[in-house]
Amino acid sequence: MKSVTESCVIAKPSGVVFDFLSNSGNMPKWATQFVKSIHQENNHTKAVTPFGDVYLRIESDKKTGVIDIFAGPDQHTMNPAFMRVISFSDNSCGVTFTFFKWPQTSDQMWETFCDWIKIEVGNIKKLFS
Repeated sequence: MKSVTESCVIAKPSGVVFDFLSNSGNMPKWATQFVKSIHQENNHTKAVTPFGDVYLRIESDKKTGVIDIFAGPDQHTMNPAFMRVISFSDNSCGVTFTFFKWPQTSDQMWETFCDWIKIEVGNIKKLFS
Protein backbone atom coordinates (compact mmCIF):
# COMPACT_ATOMS: atom_id res chain seq x y z
CA MET A 1 0.00 0.00 0.00
CA LYS A 2 1.34 3.42 -0.94
CA SER A 3 1.57 6.24 1.57
CA VAL A 4 2.62 9.86 1.68
CA THR A 5 3.58 11.88 4.76
CA GLU A 6 4.31 15.56 5.08
CA SER A 7 5.44 17.34 8.21
CA CYS A 8 6.31 20.77 9.54
CA VAL A 9 7.62 22.41 12.69
CA ILE A 10 5.60 25.22 14.26
CA ALA A 11 6.74 27.75 16.86
CA LYS A 12 3.53 27.50 18.91
CA PRO A 13 2.43 25.36 21.85
CA SER A 14 1.20 21.93 20.80
CA GLY A 15 -2.12 22.43 22.62
CA VAL A 16 -2.95 25.51 20.57
CA VAL A 17 -2.13 23.72 17.31
CA PHE A 18 -3.97 20.55 18.36
CA ASP A 19 -7.13 22.45 19.35
CA PHE A 20 -7.19 24.21 15.98
CA LEU A 21 -6.52 21.14 13.83
CA SER A 22 -8.89 18.83 15.72
CA ASN A 23 -11.82 21.20 15.14
CA SER A 24 -13.50 20.23 11.85
CA GLY A 25 -14.85 23.77 11.51
CA ASN A 26 -11.29 24.97 10.92
CA MET A 27 -10.62 22.59 8.02
CA PRO A 28 -11.53 25.13 5.29
CA LYS A 29 -8.76 27.36 6.70
CA TRP A 30 -5.97 24.81 6.27
CA ALA A 31 -7.31 21.95 4.07
CA THR A 32 -7.97 24.44 1.29
CA GLN A 33 -7.61 21.97 -1.56
CA PHE A 34 -9.99 19.35 -0.16
CA VAL A 35 -12.46 21.19 2.10
CA LYS A 36 -14.24 24.21 0.65
CA SER A 37 -16.78 24.48 3.49
CA ILE A 38 -18.28 22.52 6.38
CA HIS A 39 -21.96 22.10 7.22
CA GLN A 40 -24.21 19.96 9.40
CA GLU A 41 -26.79 17.61 7.90
CA ASN A 42 -29.02 15.45 10.13
CA ASN A 43 -26.57 15.85 13.04
CA HIS A 44 -23.60 14.77 10.91
CA THR A 45 -20.71 16.87 9.69
CA LYS A 46 -20.29 17.12 5.94
CA ALA A 47 -17.63 18.82 3.87
CA VAL A 48 -18.05 20.38 0.46
CA THR A 49 -15.12 19.13 -1.64
CA PRO A 50 -14.11 19.22 -5.31
CA PHE A 51 -15.60 15.70 -5.47
CA GLY A 52 -18.93 16.72 -3.95
CA ASP A 53 -20.22 16.51 -0.40
CA VAL A 54 -18.60 13.93 1.87
CA TYR A 55 -19.27 12.85 5.43
CA LEU A 56 -16.53 13.97 7.80
CA ARG A 57 -15.60 12.74 11.27
CA ILE A 58 -12.63 13.53 13.48
CA GLU A 59 -11.46 11.26 16.27
CA SER A 60 -8.79 12.90 18.39
CA ASP A 61 -6.84 12.46 21.60
CA LYS A 62 -5.12 15.57 22.95
CA LYS A 63 -2.91 13.54 25.33
CA THR A 64 -1.27 11.65 22.46
CA GLY A 65 -1.70 14.39 19.83
CA VAL A 66 -3.51 12.00 17.48
CA ILE A 67 -6.07 13.42 15.05
CA ASP A 68 -7.69 10.87 12.74
CA ILE A 69 -9.77 12.45 9.99
CA PHE A 70 -12.35 10.23 8.30
CA ALA A 71 -14.08 11.23 5.05
CA GLY A 72 -16.33 9.39 2.63
CA PRO A 73 -19.52 9.28 0.60
CA ASP A 74 -21.50 7.77 3.49
CA GLN A 75 -20.98 7.05 7.16
CA HIS A 76 -20.03 3.42 6.48
CA THR A 77 -17.51 4.11 3.71
CA MET A 78 -15.03 6.54 5.21
CA ASN A 79 -11.27 6.46 4.72
CA PRO A 80 -8.94 7.89 7.35
CA ALA A 81 -6.07 10.31 7.08
CA PHE A 82 -3.74 10.43 10.05
CA MET A 83 -2.39 13.53 11.74
CA ARG A 84 -0.27 13.92 14.83
CA VAL A 85 0.80 16.98 16.79
CA ILE A 86 4.04 16.35 18.69
CA SER A 87 5.24 18.68 21.44
CA PHE A 88 8.93 19.62 21.27
CA SER A 89 8.90 22.31 23.96
CA ASP A 90 6.49 24.75 25.58
CA ASN A 91 6.47 26.83 22.38
CA SER A 92 7.30 24.41 19.61
CA CYS A 93 5.66 21.38 18.03
CA GLY A 94 5.69 19.23 14.96
CA VAL A 95 2.76 18.21 12.78
CA THR A 96 2.77 15.08 10.63
CA PHE A 97 0.00 14.24 8.18
CA THR A 98 -0.21 10.85 6.42
CA PHE A 99 -2.44 9.55 3.63
CA PHE A 100 -2.59 5.95 2.46
CA LYS A 101 -3.76 4.85 -0.99
CA TRP A 102 -6.83 2.78 -0.21
CA PRO A 103 -7.95 0.12 -2.75
CA GLN A 104 -10.87 2.27 -3.95
CA THR A 105 -8.60 5.30 -4.55
CA SER A 106 -7.85 5.74 -8.25
CA ASP A 107 -4.28 6.46 -9.37
CA GLN A 108 -5.36 9.90 -10.58
CA MET A 109 -7.01 10.74 -7.24
CA TRP A 110 -3.93 9.46 -5.40
CA GLU A 111 -1.65 11.76 -7.38
CA THR A 112 -3.99 14.67 -6.59
CA PHE A 113 -3.94 13.82 -2.88
CA CYS A 114 -0.12 13.63 -2.92
CA ASP A 115 0.01 17.16 -4.34
CA TRP A 116 -2.64 18.47 -1.95
CA ILE A 117 -1.02 17.17 1.25
CA LYS A 118 2.06 19.31 0.55
CA ILE A 119 -0.10 22.39 0.09
CA GLU A 120 -2.21 21.71 3.15
CA VAL A 121 0.72 21.10 5.50
CA GLY A 122 2.23 24.30 4.10
CA ASN A 123 -1.03 26.06 4.95
CA ILE A 124 -0.81 24.80 8.53
CA LYS A 125 2.71 26.19 8.84
CA LYS A 126 1.65 29.57 7.37
CA LEU A 127 -1.38 29.85 9.66
CA PHE A 128 0.86 29.60 12.72
CA SER A 129 3.75 31.74 11.44
